[in-house]
Amino acid sequence: MFLLLPMLILAACAVALRDWRKGVFAAVVVGLVQDPLRKLIPGAPGYYAMSTVPVWMTLFGAALASGAVRPAFFIFRFPRLGRALKIFGAYLIVPAMLSASYGRNTWQVTALGALVYATTFGVLCCGWRYPMNPADVRRALAFYVLAASAALLGGPLDRLGWSARYAAVGTEALGHVWVTHRTGEAVYMLAGFFRSPDVMGWHAALALMGALVLAARARGAARWGWIAAAAWGFVNIWLCGRRKMISMIPIFLGVYLVEVAWFQGLRRWALAGAASVLAVGLGFYIVTHHLRDDPVQRFYLTAFDEAEEQVWRHGVAAVWGTLEQAGFWGYGLGMGQQGVHHIRAEMPNTWQESGPTKLVAELGVPGALLFCSLLILMALTAYHVLRRIAASEEFPVGAGIVAILAANLSAGIVSAQVYGDPFIALLLALLAGLFFSFAEWIPSAGSETPCPASR
Repeated sequence: MFLLLPMLILAACAVALRDWRKGVFAAVVVGLVQDPLRKLIPGAPGYYAMSTVPVWMTLFGAALASGAVRPAFFIFRFPRLGRALKIFGAYLIVPAMLSASYGRNTWQVTALGALVYATTFGVLCCGWRYPMNPADVRRALAFYVLAASAALLGGPLDRLGWSARYAAVGTEALGHVWVTHRTGEAVYMLAGFFRSPDVMGWHAALALMGALVLAARARGAARWGWIAAAAWGFVNIWLCGRRKMISMIPIFLGVYLVEVAWFQGLRRWALAGAASVLAVGLGFYIVTHHLRDDPVQRFYLTAFDEAEEQVWRHGVAAVWGTLEQAGFWGYGLGMGQQGVHHIRAEMPNTWQESGPTKLVAELGVPGALLFCSLLILMALTAYHVLRRIAASEEFPVGAGIVAILAANLSAGIVSAQVYGDPFIALLLALLAGLFFSFAEWIPSAGSETPCPASR
């Protein structure tokens, strides 16, 4: 059993080396099975949480070697966004020098931070060049939704008590039991096949959102199948017991429906809204009638009561606390990354959990402002891409990906811990790249042919 996961990683790297586009599917498979396989290994080594990194790096290297991906082309294709990326990349030298200067082994922390940022940009470029035609974006999203839906079978099994008999289910193999008493009663959080309720809830939320996007694009029986998949995702969000994950759904729906109404009119808005209501309603019926858990239900209701307080506490007030401790320039590159505590190095203790505090702690005030300006330019670029594809049949997919990214960005304001998972962070980067690829394939107004950008 100890060799099973390493062998799977090597096989996935071999697939990516032979065909980097198929390597994307291999990375998804490894990312979804790494946790249950890790829990079957004695001691459940923490470094296996990085299992997908070699696969992503291999497919990026293969894409570079084949000439299919050139990061400079992305910067040239989106000039305003490209300039912001170059400025941000140049600034990273400052926090890199800072984190490398603490003492023994801190260069490893710096290297980890550099690896994260470089790989994220590389995977974004791979996503941009991945599709050979617009339908490839749907196929990639559909593969993830189906694979994640299968992995989410662990949620109900955890609820049925299989964690007591099978190490791959639940978190007993990791020595954890997730429970909260915030409402005055015990609320048990389930992880299924994943290593934590956060990770299971995130995959359930992405499966739900991806399925709704595909349902909007599908026709006939396929649409009903995707609606059922979205309902299945809602069931597992409910079982995970993490409010931050269920909070992504209304944000996703709000952004998505506004995009549809703005660019395609109220008729399409009504169709998208009906599919969303049906999927969420079906999922809610299942959890309230067949998986009823009153403490969990009451706990979720507090999410609406405490939303403003949570945003203020983690997104604003905690930033000032970080500034007082880390200073104007922050602690340095890599210091805010998840799992950095496993590196034996002379470095400050960090406690930051939310996205804003992690940014300020790692990059300082200038870096955080540059990152925010980068996000603003990405949003503006996304608007122009959506306007370009507004009349296309692929608009529901493009708009859906933007809504998925917006929901994740909003969730990260309160808690960014789950985004420390390399698979989750790089999968979001891939989705962003897939969205930008629509600018190459869908003709703009007045154009008769798409722009393949030297594919």
